[in-house]
Amino acid sequence: MEYLTVLLAVVAAFYFILLRPVMMQQRKHRRDISTLAIGDEVLTTAGFYATVIEINTYEDRPMEILLEAAPGVILRGTPGAVESIARRAEPSDTGSGDVDSSSAVVQDAADTPSTADR
Repeated sequence: MEYLTVLLAVVAAFYFILLRPVMMQQRKHRRDISTLAIGDEVLTTAGFYATVIEINTYEDRPMEILLEAAPGVILRGTPGAVESIARRAEPSDTGSGDVDSSSAVVQDAADTPSTADR
């Protein structure tokens, strides 16, 4: 009877220490992938930040995500290549088609005072 108690304790410890955290992480990843939208900035498992530009779903093969790592550099991958969502797309970004992010950076730089102005 004592062996059964020890065995149950080991199985419970195994579940709570190893299995449960992995299952929760997998569930979160599936939830993130299902809410992925065009314009979201993602971190890939290779460590690259990229922007989702297209999501293709097929009946006969795995889902495919097209990512833009730099202007003109398009990467094609599966949802497993996405580690996490770094930044969600702004609602105005998704409806405008091609978004030129460089103009936003130039605008931000123009709004900040330079060191000569201080």
